[in-house]
Amino acid sequence: MMRPIFALCVLMAPAAHAGPTQFGCASTQFAASASIEGKDGVFYRVQSDLRLQHPMDDIAVAQLARLARVLEEQGTTLIYVNVPTKGQAMPQFLPPEAAAYGYDPAVMQANYKDVTDRLNAAGVPAPDLMTAMLAAEPDEKVFFQADFHWTPDGARLAAKAIGEMIRGLPAYADVTPVEFTSQEAAPEVAFSGLRRELQTYCKETLPQVQATTWVTTRATDGELSAADIFADAAPAEPAEATAEGEPLDIFGSGSDEASLVLVGTSFSDSGINNFAGFLSEYAGIEVVNYAITGGNQFGSMTSYLTSREFAEDRPTFLVWENPIYNSLAQFGPVPMDELIVAAGPTCDIATETTVEDSALTASFPPGQLKPETAFLFDQGGEGARIADVTFETKAGIRRFVRIERSDRLRATGRFFLKLEPYWHPDLVKVAVSFDRPLTDTSALTLCPIQKGDAS
Repeated sequence: MMRPIFALCVLMAPAAHAGPTQFGCASTQFAASASIEGKDGVFYRVQSDLRLQHPMDDIAVAQLARLARVLEEQGTTLIYVNVPTKGQAMPQFLPPEAAAYGYDPAVMQANYKDVTDRLNAAGVPAPDLMTAMLAAEPDEKVFFQADFHWTPDGARLAAKAIGEMIRGLPAYADVTPVEFTSQEAAPEVAFSGLRRELQTYCKETLPQVQATTWVTTRATDGELSAADIFADAAPAEPAEATAEGEPLDIFGSGSDEASLVLVGTSFSDSGINNFAGFLSEYAGIEVVNYAITGGNQFGSMTSYLTSREFAEDRPTFLVWENPIYNSLAQFGPVPMDELIVAAGPTCDIATETTVEDSALTASFPPGQLKPETAFLFDQGGEGARIADVTFETKAGIRRFVRIERSDRLRATGRFFLKLEPYWHPDLVKVAVSFDRPLTDTSALTLCPIQKGDAS
């Protein structure tokens, strides 16, 4: 029985790369990050860059729309940025062998447009980065050859599309744009795990992740019109630095100006592409960058929304960058539920708590806790990565929940939880312990019922 099945698998597997290879590569489709080599030595990952469907199901769209509404109610406009794949945004370098994997450029691009169109229809501003990057010059590489991140050219085109959308949003009516200019700087080389992995399959040295970098500075205190910044697709020729120019301050420039926070992945965190700087330039607002490399789809967003900085000083605009292949549904509804609670009004409804066995404990009359009830478990300082929560009913039935932050995430010590997935009609007791000792400011508080949750 095994031999026919094995033979069938061999017949169905795409053939090894048969076209010319610039670097003496062979069998890269069998690497851990299975890849194929295209024209001009451009590599594409099979799973992420050639896959025809990157889902954004209706449940995820609805949750993201809910998050956007809750943020808007508190004065922050969310912009959700889907980073397209290499296959979607730079298909001109793909080899003919891509067809063996089922690649179809029309389907790939329709998939991206479907996601952004449905998000915009649901009230979530979602710029079309794919179309912006497809407008690059035919030989212009918007992604690095042996890496999956965008180049400075790709980052600039993406930032321009986002900036155009931000300037058209209602909240921008009260913004006085600030002028920023981007100038070329010295070339830099960045580390690439994908390049290192693929190199073991190639005789010749693969191209490094190297580019001429850019530095964005605050030009003057004068106003800047949208017509000035969007006059040309390409940036102006770099001017010599003047005494008036000031380095871009990633920590913001003052409460009297509009604020723009960027959260996201390594696409936003990498300094070689100057994405945050270009975004400041095209949005006309100084960007504060909270992106986290290796945090995946939720790492940076969760770290920021659960932080005290967000609670105490909410931004005018919040740009959430996430590659389209990082599905928001991957971990179920709980991560988005936490973001929605954290985005809402301050969770300052006090409870009567005691300390029992190193845990904060609060008791409630039967029936007081509803499915829409939400909690903030605050250790009182930075550093805590785990909150162990215990729910107990009047009859002594217990349910345990662990909220955990991985090492890549910021340990804000603040954990939000919507009760609905764990609710029981007879809950009377809630307890929480952390992986760090309780402090004088540790607290277990309730969050106000958000609009749409009230019965």
